[in-house]
Amino acid sequence: MITMKNVTKRFDGTGAAAVDDLSLDIPDGITVALVGPSGCGKTTTMRMINRLIEPTSGTILVSGRDVRAADAVELRRHIGYVIQQVGLFPHMTIAQNIASVPRLLGWDAGRIRARSSELMQLVGLEQSMLERYPRQLSGGQRQRVGVARALAADPPVLLMDEPFGAIDPIARTRLQNEFRQILKRVKKTVVMVTHDIDEAVRLGDRIAIMRDGRIVQYDTPETILSRPADGFVENFVGADRALKRLTLFSTGSIMTPGTGDASLPRVDKDGDLRDALSAIVAARSTAAAVVDEEGKMIGTITQAAILAV
Repeated sequence: MITMKNVTKRFDGTGAAAVDDLSLDIPDGITVALVGPSGCGKTTTMRMINRLIEPTSGTILVSGRDVRAADAVELRRHIGYVIQQVGLFPHMTIAQNIASVPRLLGWDAGRIRARSSELMQLVGLEQSMLERYPRQLSGGQRQRVGVARALAADPPVLLMDEPFGAIDPIARTRLQNEFRQILKRVKKTVVMVTHDIDEAVRLGDRIAIMRDGRIVQYDTPETILSRPADGFVENFVGADRALKRLTLFSTGSIMTPGTGDASLPRVDKDGDLRDALSAIVAARSTAAAVVDEEGKMIGTITQAAILAV
Protein backbone atom coordinates (compact mmCIF):
# COMPACT_ATOMS: atom_id res chain seq x y z
CA MET A 1 0.00 0.00 0.00
CA ILE A 2 2.79 2.45 0.90
CA THR A 3 6.36 2.39 -0.36
CA MET A 4 9.06 4.90 0.57
CA LYS A 5 12.30 4.68 -1.43
CA ASN A 6 15.45 6.55 -0.38
CA VAL A 7 13.40 9.41 1.08
CA THR A 8 15.31 12.34 2.54
CA LYS A 9 14.06 15.55 4.10
CA ARG A 10 16.29 18.52 4.86
CA PHE A 11 14.83 21.67 6.33
CA ASP A 12 16.36 25.03 5.37
CA GLY A 13 18.93 26.31 7.82
CA THR A 14 19.62 22.94 9.44
CA GLY A 15 22.64 20.69 9.17
CA ALA A 16 21.66 17.04 9.49
CA ALA A 17 18.72 15.65 7.55
CA ALA A 18 15.47 15.23 9.51
CA VAL A 19 14.89 12.02 7.52
CA ASP A 20 17.94 10.44 5.94
CA ASP A 21 17.70 8.07 2.94
CA LEU A 22 14.77 6.17 4.47
CA SER A 23 13.18 3.19 2.72
CA LEU A 24 10.07 1.48 4.05
CA ASP A 25 7.44 -0.92 2.67
CA ILE A 26 4.03 -1.05 4.37
CA PRO A 27 1.74 -3.87 3.21
CA ASP A 28 -1.98 -3.36 2.70
CA GLY A 29 -4.21 -3.63 5.77
CA ILE A 30 -1.67 -3.50 8.58
CA THR A 31 -0.81 -0.94 11.26
CA VAL A 32 2.75 0.34 11.42
CA ALA A 33 3.87 2.32 14.46
CA LEU A 34 6.72 4.80 13.98
CA VAL A 35 8.41 5.22 17.34
CA GLY A 36 11.60 6.75 18.66
CA PRO A 37 13.02 9.61 20.72
CA SER A 38 12.08 13.24 20.08
CA GLY A 39 13.66 14.57 16.90
CA CYS A 40 14.21 11.15 15.34
CA GLY A 41 12.12 12.01 12.24
CA LYS A 42 9.02 9.91 12.86
CA THR A 43 6.46 12.72 12.47
CA THR A 44 8.26 14.13 9.42
CA THR A 45 8.22 10.66 7.86
CA MET A 46 4.47 10.28 8.36
CA ARG A 47 3.62 13.79 7.13
CA MET A 48 5.51 13.26 3.90
CA ILE A 49 3.04 10.50 3.00
CA ASN A 50 0.21 13.02 2.52
CA ARG A 51 2.57 15.85 1.58
CA LEU A 52 1.95 18.01 4.61
CA ILE A 53 5.74 18.05 4.39
CA GLU A 54 7.38 17.82 0.97
CA PRO A 55 10.32 15.41 0.70
CA THR A 56 13.65 16.81 -0.46
CA SER A 57 14.37 13.69 -2.48
CA GLY A 58 13.24 10.11 -2.92
CA THR A 59 9.96 8.47 -3.93
CA ILE A 60 6.76 7.86 -1.98
CA LEU A 61 4.11 5.61 -3.52
CA VAL A 62 0.58 5.10 -2.18
CA SER A 63 -1.31 2.32 -3.98
CA GLY A 64 1.43 2.45 -6.60
CA ARG A 65 0.91 6.16 -7.28
CA ASP A 66 3.69 8.70 -6.75
CA VAL A 67 2.30 11.21 -4.24
CA ARG A 68 4.40 14.04 -5.73
CA ALA A 69 2.62 13.57 -9.05
CA ALA A 70 -0.80 13.95 -7.41
CA ASP A 71 -2.65 17.14 -6.50
CA ALA A 72 -1.88 17.62 -2.81
CA VAL A 73 -5.41 18.59 -1.80
CA GLU A 74 -6.98 15.71 -3.71
CA LEU A 75 -4.42 13.32 -2.20
CA ARG A 76 -5.31 14.37 1.35
CA ARG A 77 -9.02 13.87 0.73
CA HIS A 78 -8.28 10.18 0.24
CA ILE A 79 -5.99 9.74 3.24
CA GLY A 80 -7.54 9.90 6.71
CA TYR A 81 -5.68 11.97 9.31
CA VAL A 82 -6.03 11.95 13.09
CA ILE A 83 -4.00 14.26 15.33
CA GLN A 84 -3.40 14.45 19.08
CA GLN A 85 -5.57 17.52 19.69
CA VAL A 86 -8.24 16.10 17.35
CA GLY A 87 -8.69 19.39 15.45
CA LEU A 88 -12.49 19.33 15.21
CA PHE A 89 -14.10 22.47 13.85
CA PRO A 90 -15.58 24.10 17.00
CA HIS A 91 -18.34 26.00 15.14
CA MET A 92 -19.64 22.80 13.49
CA THR A 93 -21.76 20.05 15.00
CA ILE A 94 -20.36 16.54 15.24
CA ALA A 95 -22.44 15.57 12.20
CA GLN A 96 -20.99 18.46 10.21
CA ASN A 97 -17.46 17.60 11.30
CA ILE A 98 -17.81 13.99 10.17
CA ALA A 99 -19.39 15.11 6.89
CA SER A 100 -16.64 17.60 5.99
CA VAL A 101 -14.66 15.40 3.57
CA PRO A 102 -17.64 13.51 2.06
CA ARG A 103 -19.23 16.90 1.35
CA LEU A 104 -16.09 18.03 -0.47
CA LEU A 105 -16.20 14.81 -2.47
CA GLY A 106 -19.76 15.57 -3.58
CA TRP A 107 -21.67 12.93 -1.61
CA ASP A 108 -25.44 13.46 -1.40
CA ALA A 109 -27.11 14.23 1.93
CA GLY A 110 -28.68 10.80 2.36
CA ARG A 111 -25.39 9.00 1.85
CA ILE A 112 -23.65 11.33 4.31
CA ARG A 113 -26.32 10.77 6.97
CA ALA A 114 -26.09 7.01 6.59
CA ARG A 115 -22.30 7.05 6.78
CA SER A 116 -22.30 9.33 9.84
CA SER A 117 -24.73 7.05 11.64
CA GLU A 118 -22.65 3.99 10.75
CA LEU A 119 -19.45 5.60 12.03
CA MET A 120 -20.98 6.74 15.32
CA GLN A 121 -21.93 3.13 15.96
CA LEU A 122 -18.45 1.97 14.94
CA VAL A 123 -16.67 4.28 17.41
CA GLY A 124 -19.17 3.61 20.20
CA LEU A 125 -20.96 6.97 20.44
CA GLU A 126 -24.68 7.69 20.77
CA GLN A 127 -26.47 8.93 17.65
CA SER A 128 -27.82 11.89 19.66
CA MET A 129 -24.28 13.27 19.87
CA LEU A 130 -24.36 14.07 16.17
CA GLU A 131 -26.19 17.33 16.98
CA ARG A 132 -23.77 18.39 19.70
CA TYR A 133 -20.74 20.62 19.36
CA PRO A 134 -17.15 19.54 20.20
CA ARG A 135 -17.13 21.65 23.40
CA GLN A 136 -20.01 19.52 24.70
CA LEU A 137 -17.99 16.29 24.51
CA SER A 138 -15.24 14.86 26.72
CA GLY A 139 -11.68 14.52 25.44
CA GLY A 140 -12.13 10.82 24.79
CA GLN A 141 -15.40 11.41 22.95
CA ARG A 142 -13.79 14.09 20.78
CA GLN A 143 -10.98 11.69 19.93
CA ARG A 144 -13.54 9.09 18.81
CA VAL A 145 -15.18 11.71 16.61
CA GLY A 146 -11.75 12.50 15.16
CA VAL A 147 -11.36 8.84 14.19
CA ALA A 148 -14.89 8.81 12.71
CA ARG A 149 -14.15 11.94 10.66
CA ALA A 150 -10.90 10.42 9.37
CA LEU A 151 -12.79 7.28 8.27
CA ALA A 152 -15.78 9.14 6.82
CA ALA A 153 -14.85 8.89 3.13
CA ASP A 154 -13.59 5.30 3.62
CA PRO A 155 -9.94 6.10 2.77
CA PRO A 156 -7.56 3.18 2.24
CA VAL A 157 -4.86 4.86 4.35
CA LEU A 158 -5.13 6.36 7.83
CA LEU A 159 -2.39 8.52 9.36
CA MET A 160 -2.40 9.03 13.13
CA ASP A 161 -0.12 11.54 14.87
CA GLU A 162 0.10 10.74 18.61
CA PRO A 163 -3.68 10.12 18.55
CA PHE A 164 -4.11 9.26 22.24
CA GLY A 165 -1.34 11.39 23.73
CA ALA A 166 -3.59 14.10 25.19
CA ILE A 167 -5.94 11.70 26.99
CA ASP A 168 -5.63 10.52 30.59
CA PRO A 169 -3.96 7.09 31.05
CA ILE A 170 -7.13 5.13 31.93
CA ALA A 171 -9.13 6.50 29.01
CA ARG A 172 -6.11 6.10 26.72
CA THR A 173 -5.76 2.38 27.38
CA ARG A 174 -9.50 1.88 26.84
CA LEU A 175 -9.45 3.83 23.57
CA GLN A 176 -6.40 1.94 22.35
CA ASN A 177 -8.17 -1.37 22.94
CA GLU A 178 -11.33 -0.12 21.25
CA PHE A 179 -9.36 1.24 18.30
CA ARG A 180 -7.67 -2.13 17.89
CA GLN A 181 -11.12 -3.73 17.60
CA ILE A 182 -12.22 -1.07 15.09
CA LEU A 183 -9.20 -1.80 12.89
CA LYS A 184 -10.08 -5.49 12.82
CA ARG A 185 -13.42 -4.53 11.27
CA VAL A 186 -12.43 -1.76 8.82
CA LYS A 187 -9.10 -3.19 7.56
CA LYS A 188 -7.19 0.02 6.86
CA THR A 189 -3.51 0.60 6.28
CA VAL A 190 -2.47 2.71 9.26
CA VAL A 191 0.71 4.65 9.91
CA MET A 192 0.84 5.85 13.50
CA VAL A 193 3.38 8.08 15.22
CA THR A 194 3.88 7.54 18.94
CA HIS A 195 6.58 8.12 21.54
CA ASP A 196 5.10 5.33 23.70
CA ILE A 197 6.60 1.88 23.07
CA ASP A 198 3.74 0.26 25.02
CA GLU A 199 1.24 1.87 22.63
CA ALA A 200 3.31 0.76 19.64
CA VAL A 201 3.34 -2.83 20.92
CA ARG A 202 -0.38 -2.77 21.69
CA LEU A 203 -1.51 -1.37 18.32
CA GLY A 204 1.22 -2.07 15.77
CA ASP A 205 1.37 -5.12 13.52
CA ARG A 206 4.87 -3.87 12.80
CA ILE A 207 7.04 -1.32 14.55
CA ALA A 208 9.67 0.95 12.98
CA ILE A 209 12.09 2.20 15.62
CA MET A 210 13.83 5.36 14.40
CA ARG A 211 16.96 7.25 15.37
CA ASP A 212 18.53 10.30 13.70
CA GLY A 213 16.24 10.14 10.68
CA ARG A 214 16.85 6.46 9.98
CA ILE A 215 15.10 3.20 10.79
CA VAL A 216 17.14 1.10 13.23
CA GLN A 217 14.75 -1.87 13.28
CA TYR A 218 11.52 -2.59 11.39
CA ASP A 219 9.84 -5.76 12.56
CA THR A 220 6.94 -7.34 14.39
CA PRO A 221 6.46 -6.42 18.07
CA GLU A 222 7.31 -10.01 19.00
CA THR A 223 10.67 -9.87 17.21
CA ILE A 224 11.59 -6.41 18.48
CA LEU A 225 10.86 -7.39 22.08
CA SER A 226 12.53 -10.80 21.94
CA ARG A 227 15.41 -9.99 19.54
CA PRO A 228 16.27 -6.27 19.57
CA ALA A 229 18.64 -5.35 16.73
CA ASP A 230 21.18 -3.50 18.87
CA GLY A 231 21.81 -1.79 22.20
CA PHE A 232 19.82 1.30 21.22
CA VAL A 233 16.67 -0.73 20.52
CA GLU A 234 17.21 -2.81 23.64
CA ASN A 235 17.45 0.31 25.81
CA PHE A 236 14.54 2.00 24.05
CA VAL A 237 12.07 -0.85 24.56
CA GLY A 238 13.15 -1.05 28.20
CA ALA A 239 14.41 -3.58 30.68
CA ASP A 240 10.87 -4.88 31.15
CA ARG A 241 10.56 -6.00 27.53
CA ALA A 242 9.77 -9.54 28.70
CA LEU A 243 6.69 -8.17 30.45
CA LYS A 244 5.78 -6.03 27.42
CA ARG A 245 5.93 -9.17 25.30
CA LEU A 246 3.16 -10.71 27.43
CA THR A 247 0.76 -8.03 26.11
CA LEU A 248 0.96 -9.71 22.68
CA PHE A 249 -0.90 -12.81 23.85
CA SER A 250 -4.49 -13.11 25.05
CA THR A 251 -5.44 -14.97 28.20
CA GLY A 252 -7.80 -17.19 26.26
CA SER A 253 -5.04 -18.35 23.93
CA ILE A 254 -3.20 -20.38 26.61
CA MET A 255 -5.92 -21.13 29.17
CA THR A 256 -6.94 -24.66 30.10
CA PRO A 257 -10.68 -24.96 29.29
CA GLY A 258 -13.09 -25.94 32.05
CA THR A 259 -15.08 -24.54 34.94
CA GLY A 260 -12.12 -24.22 37.32
CA ASP A 261 -11.98 -22.98 40.90
CA ALA A 262 -14.48 -20.20 41.71
CA SER A 263 -12.24 -18.88 44.52
CA LEU A 264 -9.47 -17.88 42.10
CA PRO A 265 -9.02 -14.27 40.92
CA ARG A 266 -10.86 -13.66 37.65
CA VAL A 267 -9.39 -12.44 34.37
CA ASP A 268 -11.04 -11.72 31.04
CA LYS A 269 -10.39 -14.15 28.18
CA ASP A 270 -9.66 -11.24 25.80
CA GLY A 271 -7.27 -9.57 28.25
CA ASP A 272 -3.51 -9.94 27.81
CA LEU A 273 -1.11 -12.15 29.75
CA ARG A 274 0.56 -9.21 31.46
CA ASP A 275 -2.72 -8.23 33.12
CA ALA A 276 -3.41 -11.87 33.98
CA LEU A 277 -0.02 -12.25 35.64
CA SER A 278 -0.59 -9.03 37.58
CA ALA A 279 -3.95 -10.31 38.86
CA ILE A 280 -2.42 -13.62 39.93
CA VAL A 281 0.48 -11.97 41.76
CA ALA A 282 -1.80 -9.39 43.43
CA ALA A 283 -4.03 -12.19 44.77
CA ARG A 284 -0.99 -14.15 46.00
CA SER A 285 -2.21 -17.03 43.89
CA THR A 286 -0.67 -19.39 41.35
CA ALA A 287 -3.59 -19.32 38.93
CA ALA A 288 -6.65 -17.35 37.81
CA ALA A 289 -10.09 -18.22 36.51
CA VAL A 290 -10.77 -17.08 32.94
CA VAL A 291 -14.21 -15.63 32.22
CA ASP A 292 -16.04 -14.67 29.03
CA GLU A 293 -17.91 -11.45 28.18
CA GLU A 294 -20.83 -12.49 30.39
CA GLY A 295 -18.62 -13.29 33.38
CA LYS A 296 -19.01 -17.06 32.94
CA MET A 297 -15.97 -19.13 33.93
CA ILE A 298 -14.58 -20.91 30.90
CA GLY A 299 -11.11 -21.97 31.97
CA THR A 300 -8.03 -21.58 34.15
CA ILE A 301 -4.66 -19.96 33.52
CA THR A 302 -1.61 -20.59 35.68
CA GLN A 303 1.39 -18.45 36.48
CA ALA A 304 3.65 -21.23 35.21
CA ALA A 305 1.87 -21.30 31.83
CA ILE A 306 2.30 -17.53 31.46
CA LEU A 307 5.99 -17.62 32.31
CA ALA A 308 6.49 -20.43 29.79
CA VAL A 309 5.25 -18.31 26.86
